[in-house]
Amino acid sequence: MRRLVLAFLLLAGPVSAQNLRIGVAALATSADPQFYNLAANNSLANHIFGRLTQRGPDGTLQPDLALNWTPVGDTAWDFHLRPGVMWQDGTPFTADDVAFSFTRAPNVPNSPSNFAGMLRAVTKMEAIDPLTIRLHTARPAPNLPGDLAIVSIISRHAGENAATDAYDSNRAAIGTGPYKLEQFVRGDRVVLVRNESYWGPHATWAHVTLRLIANPAARSAALLAGDVDAIDAIPASDLPGLRSDRRVSVWEAPGLRVMYLAPDFTREGSDPDITGNDGKPLPTNPLRDLRVRQALSLAIDRKALVTRVMVDAATATGQWLPTGLPGSLPDHAVPAYDPAAARHLLAEAGYPDGFHLVFHAPTDRYINGPAVAQAVAGMWTRIGVQTQLDMMPGALYGPRGVKHGFAMGEWSWSNGTAEAGYALVNVLGTQNGTDRGVSNVNGYGNAKLDALTDQALATIDADQRNALLRQAMTIAVDELGDIPLFHYKNAWATRAGLKFEARSDDLTMATSVTPAPSP
Repeated sequence: MRRLVLAFLLLAGPVSAQNLRIGVAALATSADPQFYNLAANNSLANHIFGRLTQRGPDGTLQPDLALNWTPVGDTAWDFHLRPGVMWQDGTPFTADDVAFSFTRAPNVPNSPSNFAGMLRAVTKMEAIDPLTIRLHTARPAPNLPGDLAIVSIISRHAGENAATDAYDSNRAAIGTGPYKLEQFVRGDRVVLVRNESYWGPHATWAHVTLRLIANPAARSAALLAGDVDAIDAIPASDLPGLRSDRRVSVWEAPGLRVMYLAPDFTREGSDPDITGNDGKPLPTNPLRDLRVRQALSLAIDRKALVTRVMVDAATATGQWLPTGLPGSLPDHAVPAYDPAAARHLLAEAGYPDGFHLVFHAPTDRYINGPAVAQAVAGMWTRIGVQTQLDMMPGALYGPRGVKHGFAMGEWSWSNGTAEAGYALVNVLGTQNGTDRGVSNVNGYGNAKLDALTDQALATIDADQRNALLRQAMTIAVDELGDIPLFHYKNAWATRAGLKFEARSDDLTMATSVTPAPSP
């Protein structure tokens, strides 16, 4: 009998090691890698598709489909492509595919938030030969190689006449990445299989299932029950218990994601989500008054949010980037918690008795997002802004929010390029309908900020560029176009015996999971 059990274990071990099941808090809304610049979508895209450059787990820039890149004068870059790369259907990858990808990415129909911001510097593309593409820019663009780490490369032959649904149905989802798409079931799961012809090291797992488990407690329970092998977006309240449980391992890294609140700037007159305490519409939108935004910020006890709500799984902040990154403000302190000053500012702005505000938040998009929104709503109510919380699933929240559907919304942004230009162009930049403000959800805009951003991103000298980025970020912080709360600390958990390479950009990747070395 003992021999039979041993033989079974020897047989079962390698088979089980071929399959990885990850419980995720958010699943990609589409398998089209250029449809939506959203963390869950980018996580999936990075399994199937490559990019010219990529970010390592610590945020450093690394080669991917481009082996190297060199400036050509001040207004062009040559990207030298990796030889021998094949699309997953056996077709050779060439510079023409890159040109097609960068033409399509800013123009995907119905995209809630596209990739135009990362390509805004490019004015012309030139395939010098099958393995060299030259990207021309109107002005110097020193950040371009880093920006391109966000944009997936798709094939011309599969994607030229393919709409987004062709990727979801797997007709066009042909990439160069370590995994192939086998099944995409929106709102449920994604099944991937190893790409045996991948140009790089073969992925550890032959089959991967990304399973949506939106409820945080259910995600942790699924891991402890053995229903999944790994989970992301660990609820802060579960972290202490998981850290001490020998059945699992917790893997953590400092994060680049900021949680922020977005007050509406698009409505100058009355806003249906904002009324007087008598329920009657207000003649003007109070959120456009800087004193009101300052009052709302002063009413938030960020340190209490971090310690009590996030259980120290975050770092309180009043700015977009963690300190030390290019464009961050080294001397910017966490905003004070001062409800008395907040009430004074409201009175000065003409609202001594406050007003009524509907505050929107998603139920299933951000770690502890509902609890954070509830806490903030309570803090605002205590200064006289009677706050009604309206929460809805992320699938409804996102499309409505990006169309300026909320007077006040809870949002989060991953600073995926590890520098300020990414947020300044895409979130804080004035929307122009093409390549600026593509992820701006509340209509904030400042021409001086935009001009400083453009100047910074055309400045080759790194120190001068950083100084200009800081000037632009100072405007954003002083004007409270958005109200930052904290930066997340990223955490994943796996069953014992597995290792997870934690990432600063919070992307959940099957390639980050490997068997742990034997002790």
